[in-house]
Amino acid sequence: MKKNYLLGLLFCITGLNAQTVIYNQPTTTTNGIVANSLMNNNFVAAADDFTLTSQQQITKINIQGFQNAGTLETTVATGAMLYIYADNAGNPAGSPNNSAVTPIAAINVAKGAPGYLLTKTGTSNYTFSIDLTAALSSQVILQANTVYWVVFAAKTNLTAYTATTRFNWFAGQINGSSAKLIDPSNAFGAGATTWTNLSTLTGTPALDGLAFSIEGQSSTLGTTEVYSSVKTVTVAPNPTSDYLLINSKSKVNVIEVYDMSGRKIDVNIDDDKVDVRDLHDGSYIVRIETKDGKFSEKFIKK
Repeated sequence: MKKNYLLGLLFCITGLNAQTVIYNQPTTTTNGIVANSLMNNNFVAAADDFTLTSQQQITKINIQGFQNAGTLETTVATGAMLYIYADNAGNPAGSPNNSAVTPIAAINVAKGAPGYLLTKTGTSNYTFSIDLTAALSSQVILQANTVYWVVFAAKTNLTAYTATTRFNWFAGQINGSSAKLIDPSNAFGAGATTWTNLSTLTGTPALDGLAFSIEGQSSTLGTTEVYSSVKTVTVAPNPTSDYLLINSKSKVNVIEVYDMSGRKIDVNIDDDKVDVRDLHDGSYIVRIETKDGKFSEKFIKK
């Protein structure tokens, strides 16, 4: 019964090759695992971890898989749900059905909306390309040498996880922890209502990795980074326990605060005064944008 999550496919696989790819786990077998959301919003999602070698702004995530019927793009797919979570002892720190844990990024995008692209790459092979810059209002900045998890499920108009019509995420190169699956409604009867290793569920060691790639660019966030010829912005006091004061020679257009995982933090901003009283003690990054350039600096809340 547990192996009902798993499907195999015998068609050839077309890989991605883009100059902006900063992380890639290519497809290694013709096996795949269900990663599908139904019309009633029940879902089975899969997840795999990744680590970047440098701080990056994530611009796009590509998920490679298949649908045996070959009708995904025409009559079945209605969108996609994609999350990025921090790591928690070898598992995603949260899940889409648990609002108690805030993801680093959460995208729930409909077919035809900005940020959504579904490409048919073979008779039954598909790539979901989720453009984070188009789908989200703020940048997603991820840190170097830090474990993150990408969680994905295709949104469909299906009422059941029918083997021929559901979307399946291809197995891929194995890196880091074992890839996971969560089936909150226990639709497959395997008891995977929390994150569970794919190889344990399916008896298929090749599913310890999934096929995906990440595109990005060097982050505008960092410690004391100025993108203009003259440093025109100062941030004080640092450390601070209550407010950051932004002093700029030019009008400030944007002020944003991020934690060290790259997740944007909601803070109250009054003109050039940033209220950080509600932040937990620790290190953060403030990003300021003026007509003269972009500036970011690490500060400490104490």
